Amino acid sequence: MSTYWVVAAGSEGRAYSDLFLKFGIAFCGDERLADTKVGDTIILRQRTKEIVAAGRVVSREGQHSGLGDKEWLIDVDGWYLPAWCYVDWKEHEDGPFRVTGFGRQPPALFETRRLEPREVAERILATGRPPKETGCKEPKETKSIEDRKLLETLVSEGLSISSANELTDAVAKIRLLADYYYRSCKPKEILEHETRTFLVVPLLLALGWSEQQIKIELEKVDITCFSKPFKNKKESRENCVAIIETKGLASGLDYARNQAESYSKNFPNSKALITTNGYCYKIYLKDEKGSFPDDPYDPSAYINLLEPRDKYPLNPKEGNGALDAIKWLLPNNLIQTA
Repeated sequence: MSTYWVVAAGSEGRAYSDLFLKFGIAFCGDERLADTKVGDTIILRQRTKEIVAAGRVVSREGQHSGLGDKEWLIDVDGWYLPAWCYVDWKEHEDGPFRVTGFGRQPPALFETRRLEPREVAERILATGRPPKETGCKEPKETKSIEDRKLLETLVSEGLSISSANELTDAVAKIRLLADYYYRSCKPKEILEHETRTFLVVPLLLALGWSEQQIKIELEKVDITCFSKPFKNKKESRENCVAIIETKGLASGLDYARNQAESYSKNFPNSKALITTNGYCYKIYLKDEKGSFPDDPYDPSAYINLLEPRDKYPLNPKEGNGALDAIKWLLPNNLIQTA
């Protein structure tokens, strides 16, 4: 008899349902997902009361589930989500379907015996449609980048040796504090004001941005960076080179990209949208036509300060990893393109 599991597609700005459907997989941080059996039913939930899709656990090349053996799930925009299973998904024809019975704050994964979600799942499986984009190859493996390589890159880009030493200390403190937040606090209680103050601004200063080039909460933007010292709002519209949207530790970075772009309309000369939770940075650079990449999973560059890698793990391409990200966080590189 099939067991019915409800798995979250993410929350707090972490909506991974498109990745679930695209790669025919379910993943989360709960190890029980790796213990699912072929034929089990997986119900894909978003928010607290919406069913996005349903599917059966299937085997591919002799394997149907695993734990910690898919390298790209080690860093899902900063989240470690090692448990997975292959799923043959189908979507509801009319979009997400609202149901009751999941509770106010349902966990990321749970078994359900309630009749309504099970009936909805069976109806989707019987009459639903396959996802528009499915059966795609999973992201290729990426390589870790040592701190020394990061520093060598920055020095070659013009960072002074003394500043490199300061940056080493700053990154070490950021890692210690981020680790403390996760081990000793509830991520939901570490809000964006704290990540911005204690994690983001110290990194910017260590990279060479001066206090005069940084403005906090200007026209709703969490952080704006300027090519010249800030003097007034009128000049800021001309001199802004980067818009940074900061999030708390429990929030994701995919929604933040659109939020940052909406703010960029007030700063037409901005060259970069940057979203961060304090230790992960996704950078979107304006192209020759004056547009930013519109896919949150196609950043120009990405770095996780805790686990720097040569490419963005969810969409590995040449030039979108840690070395390029750290270069684009330097003030000179953004100012020179302005």
